[in-house]
Amino acid sequence: MEIPLADDADINEGESKEVDFAGRPAILFRLNGEVHAYINCCTHVGGPMKLKVKPDTAYLDCAWHDSHFDAETGQALREPAPLDSKLIKLPIQVKEGKVFYVYP
Repeated sequence: MEIPLADDADINEGESKEVDFAGRPAILFRLNGEVHAYINCCTHVGGPMKLKVKPDTAYLDCAWHDSHFDAETGQALREPAPLDSKLIKLPIQVKEGKVFYVYP
């Protein structure tokens, strides 16, 4: 099963885009040419995430309480999110100019 999420051309390098994923917010972004997708929900109390790109790192930052998550793995890096938690990463595939959620 495949669900279209966005046009590939709308996902810019180093910028995040929020899209609808079956009624839930998801965040998509491109780093080093690769598209990533997560459910847009912090593991602390469910706040929305924004991509932050610095010269030597990229992370997702919770707008509510400033928890940080590794942009490539979703692993929590900074409390108050539990440090043993991860964001929910969506399996995706880019083809024919679109980004699709792909149910394995």
